[in-house]
Amino acid sequence: MRIPPVLMLVAAVSLSFIAARIDPLASSSVELQVLGALIAIVGSATALAGVLAFRRQRTTVDPRYPERARALVADGIYRWTRNPMYVGFVCVGIGAAVALGSLLALAGPAALALYLDRVQIPAEERALQERFGQSFHSYVLSVRRWLGRRN
Repeated sequence: MRIPPVLMLVAAVSLSFIAARIDPLASSSVELQVLGALIAIVGSATALAGVLAFRRQRTTVDPRYPERARALVADGIYRWTRNPMYVGFVCVGIGAAVALGSLLALAGPAALALYLDRVQIPAEERALQERFGQSFHSYVLSVRRWLGRRN
């Protein structure tokens, strides 16, 4: 069974809250809360931009079934990251950790990024390679998995 990444985000943020509660050095402030909120807002906007790009192309946003993709989306935000929804999720987790004022709370978004990078994304990329062949391969060569263009 494939776990929906949004549930992994909820688990990551929950882990951050637990870690912050046991962190003897945790010390939040209004400034950290504002900064954390801003990071989370940027993350949410990044994820939303990815969803909207998929909707414009009328392709599935459900990452559990990448084989259902009708189109390879490579424009808009997808020119800068192959995974804007996941970049956004990790930013939301980082924002929560910053707002909590705890270095231990970064364990949540770190675990999320590791899961996405090692489990979720490779499975999706295999399915997209099968579905879109050379087009996907060319896309991989031009846009990094997380952030940035290659050329």
